[in-house]
Amino acid sequence: MPSKRKVSLSLDADLVDELEHAPDEALSAQVNSAIRAEVQRRRRHRALRELLNQLDDADGPLTADDEAEIDRYRRVLES
Repeated sequence: MPSKRKVSLSLDADLVDELEHAPDEALSAQVNSAIRAEVQRRRRHRALRELLNQLDDADGPLTADDEAEIDRYRRVLES
């Protein structure tokens, strides 16, 4: 378990109100979980961007055919 560090934050009142009414989890734990999830999302996004940049460098930018294929996959995933 990572060590904890006490910090002071200002949060929107409506968010705090909602989180304080959660029956089974302390406010600090909920905020920590939300921040951890966002940091992980940002890391994945950064890694994906780096991979796409490497692919661009190796193979060049996407073609119109590539874009069309991506759109087809996206539609399949969204349905």
